[in-house]
Amino acid sequence: MNRAPFLAFASACLLASPAVAAPSGQGEATYEVRFDATWSAATHPGAYPGGAHFSPLVGATHSNAAKLWEVGGIASPGMESMAETGATFTLSSEVNALISAGTAKELILGAGIPSPGSTTATFTVSTDFPLISLVTMVAPSPDWFVGTQSVSLLENGEWVDDLVFPLYAYDAGTDSGTSFTSPNQDTNPQEPIALITGGPFFGTVPLGTFTFTRQVSTLVYGCGVNPAGSMTVVSGTPTLGQTVTLGLDDPTGTMGTPSSTFVAVSAFADPAFPCGTALPGFGLSAPGAFGELLIGNPVFVQTGAPFTGATVAIPLTIPAQPGLVGQTAYGQGLLLDPGLRFGLTGGVEFLIGP
Repeated sequence: MNRAPFLAFASACLLASPAVAAPSGQGEATYEVRFDATWSAATHPGAYPGGAHFSPLVGATHSNAAKLWEVGGIASPGMESMAETGATFTLSSEVNALISAGTAKELILGAGIPSPGSTTATFTVSTDFPLISLVTMVAPSPDWFVGTQSVSLLENGEWVDDLVFPLYAYDAGTDSGTSFTSPNQDTNPQEPIALITGGPFFGTVPLGTFTFTRQVSTLVYGCGVNPAGSMTVVSGTPTLGQTVTLGLDDPTGTMGTPSSTFVAVSAFADPAFPCGTALPGFGLSAPGAFGELLIGNPVFVQTGAPFTGATVAIPLTIPAQPGLVGQTAYGQGLLLDPGLRFGLTGGVEFLIGP
């Protein structure tokens, strides 16, 4: 296995300068959401009815082009049904329609719980669908609920590790009841969804929290120096014993063929992560162009098939070692053409799951 190409570009760091540009990438992340319901007679004296509970969780991961609900907006039939009865069928159908339209990725369904109580659910976001909207009915109530609306788990080109979101009660604007057990009183016309700042909750003490925790993920990263599409995650999830296949390419078509291909893996990213260090003469965009070094010293180098103009798939198998769970690794590709010209690809970050 020839490690010389990566030793060469690692030593070139001594001559390099930081690259500065907007980070961008491609990838997926699996999160666990923990719903801790804290609503009780102690937290909300006088506003804690008998049989207090929350309905089954329902929501979606989606893009900016989709919206399940928003403050000041009018509740959809699915939101109305969820907020008034705790039912998830209609809102689930609305989410599935968004998935069919290409603006949502995944329907999220979870358990209902008494309060106080807790439950968890898992879901997947991607760089194309990084937002999560998740709701549950405050029960019993006329049309009150708690939830998140379009919360992004991708910030500044990086997956969020952990996020705690306090949950306050909202009025769906579909029922005019004023107490927990008011008889059905349809609001006609509907009123906008609003935070409840008057009785019984007053908008000051949350009824619980959603805690989002990243479990496993991939993220192609870099700051635009190395061409977009030079590194892709072709398939696989970085969990113990599984194989992740990376794709190396020369989107600009400037490298000579056949080019040797390599993927190096490091325990560390470049200190400027998600950007890197600019290396003269290591660019894929043109001979002599700058490339962006995105990883630290390699601990492993995998050789791929020769690049002849089509994407080269290079499989990496995650060792079945329990100590790797929760660890982060970083990979980057290199092409070396017959004229001994180097070309760096984008980088890829792995958070290893069980």
